[in-house]
Amino acid sequence: MNQRTSQAANLLSGYKPAPGVYDELCLPDGKSREKYEFLLRTLNHLGGAELRRRKEDSLRILKESGVTYNVYGDERERAWGLDLFPLLMDSKEWDGIERGLSQRSELLNEILKDVYGPKRSLYEKKIPHEVLFQSGGFLRACAPVYDFTNFRLAFLATDISRDSQGNFYVIGDRVQAPSGSGYALENRIVLSRIFPSLYRDSQVHRVALYFRALRRTLNSFSSNKDREPLTILLTPGPGNETYFEHAYLAGYLGYILAQAEDLTVRDNKVFLKTIEGLQQVDVIFRRVDDWYMDPLELKGDSLLGVPGILGAVRAGNVTVANPIGSGFLENRAIHAYLSNLCKFYLGEDLILPNVPTLWMGDEKSRKEVFSNPHKYTIKPAIRSPLDPSVFLSTLKEKEMMELRTKVETRPERYVAQEILAGSTSPIFSGDSEELLIGKSVLRTFTCLSENGYTCMPGGLVRVSPKADELIITNQRGAISKDLWILASEEKKEFSLLPGQIGRMPIKRKGFGIPSRVADNMFWMGRYAERAENMSRLLRETVHKILEAEESYEKEQFSMLLGILDQLSGYSLGFFETNGLDSLDSLDSVREKIFQLATSPYSSGSIRHDLNFFVGTTKAVRDRISDDTRYLISRFESEAPGNSSYDEVLEYLQKLVNLFASLSGLANESMSRETGYFFLDMGKRLERAQFLARLILATIERSSIYNKSMFESLLNVNDIRITYRRRYKYRIEAESVVDILIFDESNPRSLAFQLEKLRENTLFSSSGKDEEISEEIQRLTDVLVRFGEEDAKRIFEYADPAGGLRRWLEDILAQLKSVSDAVAAKYFRYVENQVRVGGPYG
Repeated sequence: MNQRTSQAANLLSGYKPAPGVYDELCLPDGKSREKYEFLLRTLNHLGGAELRRRKEDSLRILKESGVTYNVYGDERERAWGLDLFPLLMDSKEWDGIERGLSQRSELLNEILKDVYGPKRSLYEKKIPHEVLFQSGGFLRACAPVYDFTNFRLAFLATDISRDSQGNFYVIGDRVQAPSGSGYALENRIVLSRIFPSLYRDSQVHRVALYFRALRRTLNSFSSNKDREPLTILLTPGPGNETYFEHAYLAGYLGYILAQAEDLTVRDNKVFLKTIEGLQQVDVIFRRVDDWYMDPLELKGDSLLGVPGILGAVRAGNVTVANPIGSGFLENRAIHAYLSNLCKFYLGEDLILPNVPTLWMGDEKSRKEVFSNPHKYTIKPAIRSPLDPSVFLSTLKEKEMMELRTKVETRPERYVAQEILAGSTSPIFSGDSEELLIGKSVLRTFTCLSENGYTCMPGGLVRVSPKADELIITNQRGAISKDLWILASEEKKEFSLLPGQIGRMPIKRKGFGIPSRVADNMFWMGRYAERAENMSRLLRETVHKILEAEESYEKEQFSMLLGILDQLSGYSLGFFETNGLDSLDSLDSVREKIFQLATSPYSSGSIRHDLNFFVGTTKAVRDRISDDTRYLISRFESEAPGNSSYDEVLEYLQKLVNLFASLSGLANESMSRETGYFFLDMGKRLERAQFLARLILATIERSSIYNKSMFESLLNVNDIRITYRRRYKYRIEAESVVDILIFDESNPRSLAFQLEKLRENTLFSSSGKDEEISEEIQRLTDVLVRFGEEDAKRIFEYADPAGGLRRWLEDILAQLKSVSDAVAAKYFRYVENQVRVGGPYG
């Protein structure tokens, strides 16, 4: 036995497939399948230690990219699980699956057009009318909507699994808003980075061609040929299970990610509400289920849909993909008749069969199922989390009777499917050098192209770590695999970069951003600045506590504690006592400082503001660069090891450095488009208000001539080095006030913030109104009030502290009015109200 064979045997030494179940990796005699030999040799050559390192790298890449899968009811985001061992399939086997999936897509498309159109299958009794109209999914409001010549399915997902002999069967379709293709793409990207040589040498079919075809198809759906179509990806929002994928695909395909609140219907046209005005939408690539799409005609309390969108579709002014109402194709009851329907519509036999399915609305089917309970699982015809699948063989007699009564009450709403053995697949856990066995199911993806339906040459494999698992879903803890289709010849590289055909017009500005996005960018800047400011102030306080020896130093950090209490609003208990009277309570101070830094649920804490900052970034993640997402992942992962001052100080320093990196990325890498100016506007408003409040709190709690406190102000605002270079070691109140408030060369001064605000508001308001906008007028008032004072004039007053206080309070009040004016104009988008009924209706 040569060395490579020995190594492969070592990797497989603990891998023992179960009898009677098809295993993807091994033959029934335990030997590896030929297509896996190169993969096994390569992985064994790397060795266990190197594989574990690469496993850690994959987890790091997924975390930095923000790849998550949310589970409803779980407040925490669940990290996406990816196994490093890909599932392999040769081209010959894949060709049969591909032909079957293409045929299935054509068939489902024909059923869709017929059911909402001439209904031939019903009149010729090819399918019972109860299957379509009583078991769920069909929407009567959509029946008169469509022009059948352009009414087509754009993309589908199909779940397939094997029987004990390795034959593939379809176990379900996803048509309304199929998920998974974005995760499959991300899996491919990660594995190609983890195993670049292996991926290249394995001659794997590329998946980018699928996404190119999908994008071309969606663009072709636009009825407006006079301009570039505006396509949006409609998402339910960040709380959705697959929100990562929505944002990811929007960025990859070049579409605008939008939520229902970003859209409005006017004159039977759908518009995107942007801060530049309304922009007509041509195509909607939706990730919202049918029933929620139009609260006017469908689910009345839906907040995920757009009121009036069905009217816009009827008028032909917008195309929704997949068509609203197509969800009835997910009805499992149709599977019982799909073979006959294929012959009826296409004149062909079904290439890729369904798992044997019986519709429980048929009395013979019910007798068959309950006479052979070991063979079947009962499922609702339309998927529902409130009505899960039931394996009859697991039920006791009483439970069986209850289920039978339930099914016979509404039999048309249920199906029975034969239980497939499924297939097992290898899992590399990363904890050992051996492969584990898991149960797998494969999701495939099909989209409409110029030459009919085309399949993604790959897919999303979901694997349960339990080899005897019968239900394999992400919600139940399944992890994912990449599917590699091995080419028999070298394949050309494909990407979504434009080809050489045609000339693309030069653009220096994209489509306008939705008001919701501008709002989130604005608050992204504010929360980041808020957390940074508090980090700097808390860092200075901890420094003073650690350095305190003399009584005046103790008095100084005592004042800083009071200022912390006052500015954070966290109720540390230092405000009333003006800090500490002795060092006896330093332990309690340490614990409170730790809470101020790390408590996630208390308003005013740094972690609380960080969580809100991260939340706003996720709401606009399609507009955030990879480098920025990496920094955001660092904010989420950083935490002090314990409550010691050293640990907290190190944590605060890391935060300050991360925020500096974030500002650098924004300033040096972010294009000067609308989003940047709202981000910077939020940052400047927050910094200006914090500085004013900080100076007010300082002069309130100490003398205006307290040099040690003014030195702390210089430290918090990171200007001490510049100050000392100018004034040597003399700290005077007048010069400190000047450099912090009036010095326009200081990027943290109040004057600097006001100038940046002026630039931002001028940009955001340019070309909008003939009259001066409200926010510019408010900011002008601030600038006028600001220009009424300077440091020299303030310190010539008989009461300079009182004069400075009154002036800063005026500035703060006016800055608040600027913020309110910006929000009222750009973020609080209110539809025109029309009174219906009554004496004037």
